Amino acid sequence: MNNPQPGYKLLKGANLAMVVFLLLFLVVAYMAWGLEAQFPLMVIAVLHFLQILLAGLFKLSYVVRLIAQNQLGQPLR
Repeated sequence: MNNPQPGYKLLKGANLAMVVFLLLFLVVAYMAWGLEAQFPLMVIAVLHFLQILLAGLFKLSYVVRLIAQNQLGQPLR
């Protein structure tokens, strides 16, 4: 088992990416909605843009996860 299938590495990377993007999204959302009075308007606009970007990256990570599961013959969830 020294050379695992490439799908396992892809699956592990996609899972890690999903967790990272979710955590970043939560931090940015808290900053944009919970601390909005502490930041200038331009920073709030950038934070809202980052929410959209991070949500898209999370979805992309999920698609990569589905590809990895398909390569490994696992049921797609």
